[in-house]
Amino acid sequence: MLETIRTLERIQKLDIEIAATETEEGNYQRDSEAASAEAASLATARDASVAEIDTINARIRELDEEIRKCGERVQKDEKRVGGIKNDKELNALNKEIISANKSRRQHEEEKNQLNAKLDGKKAALAVTEAALNEKNALIARLGAEVTEKRASWEAVRARNGALKETEKASLSPQVYKKYENIRAKRGGIGLARVANETCHACFMHIPPQVYIILKRGVDELMTCPHCHRILYVESETSSQQPA
Repeated sequence: MLETIRTLERIQKLDIEIAATETEEGNYQRDSEAASAEAASLATARDASVAEIDTINARIRELDEEIRKCGERVQKDEKRVGGIKNDKELNALNKEIISANKSRRQHEEEKNQLNAKLDGKKAALAVTEAALNEKNALIARLGAEVTEKRASWEAVRARNGALKETEKASLSPQVYKKYENIRAKRGGIGLARVANETCHACFMHIPPQVYIILKRGVDELMTCPHCHRILYVESETSSQQPA
């Protein structure tokens, strides 16, 4: 049974190394997906800002045209003043001039307000575009790192998978199945080291008699009464494995 435990230790080490590559790759994928979602949101905000700015600019152009027309009306009416023969016509012309000047001032006031609004929109757009560029750079960097690391991940998985198959051949199908079932349910860890009467996977105290039996050695697998992982006590020459 001691050799079975040592074989399971070696298999678990291989599994942990494989899982580490999967976790790292998963983290990259999660970060990339999050950055892509944020970039899409920023792109939508950018497009909305650009559309708003275009609308404001279009309105400013309309106002410029209205201001120009009002100015022409005033100039035209002012030239007519000298040819007016009676007060009635003069009063009517003055009203036209006053109305045109009023309209021009209103248009100019609206234009000033829109220009101020436009400045704010442009500033906000610049911030959004900078954030979008940053996200796109992050996405590109993550993609490049994944491309660089993928060969290493695949090499670890292939090498460890082959070594695991070799180690597995020396185990009974029942023992291996038990290990895999526990590992699947317990966060990828099927084997737990025991020291000082404590399971170093769940860090719960195990009964003293169980610890004594483990130290003495038994012909059957013993599991933690709390986390149900297979328990083992390290030999003097065995290096400690994470559990």
